[in-house]
Amino acid sequence: MPLVRLPVSPAAAMLLILATPVMARAQAPSSGVYMLDRAASMVRFTLYGSAIFKIQKDGYFKDFSGLVSYDPARPADTRVDLTVDAASIDMRNSANDELLKSGEFFDVEHYPTIHFTSESAAVQPDGTLSVTGDMTIRGITRRMTIPVTLRPVATAGGTMQGAAFDSTFQIDRTEFGLNGTASRYGFHVNISKKVQIQIAIATQPITSQLSR
Repeated sequence: MPLVRLPVSPAAAMLLILATPVMARAQAPSSGVYMLDRAASMVRFTLYGSAIFKIQKDGYFKDFSGLVSYDPARPADTRVDLTVDAASIDMRNSANDELLKSGEFFDVEHYPTIHFTSESAAVQPDGTLSVTGDMTIRGITRRMTIPVTLRPVATAGGTMQGAAFDSTFQIDRTEFGLNGTASRYGFHVNISKKVQIQIAIATQPITSQLSR
């Protein structure tokens, strides 16, 4: 079949450049590279702490982007690349937001993004994946393995339209230099080292984005 060249906008060209690293890591049989659908996705976290009583605070990041290389016939070839805008943190409290953006925590002025890129995936007996990759927060990179539920998303006609990705896991915030302290009602708050992360991602084919 002859190659047909289509005009590509600057935005589309940038998208293709961003897709290249994941495409390069994917195996040849992969059915496609899918772009994160931000409107249908979320990146959330839960902080735990104590002062004179137990505290639990939820937050999320409003801005993020990513790519998933996925073939339902070869789930172990799955690759994920996710970038989060650290300054988009939202705890529905401006004081808490500013604290977490500060040099005591994410230091968004010097480290504007949080990044996870996978290197391998292993299929578990229950059909879920254990995805191993590098998490970078505040310029510190740690190798970690996270549990992932990943399933194909198809149209009524059976055409592959993307994948749904879901993961809940914990990190030790002190391993990434997030060592700040907080106060509440005048009391010092002991924030737990463990932070729970929840990622729910919906994807769609890159071609559907380029055609818009």
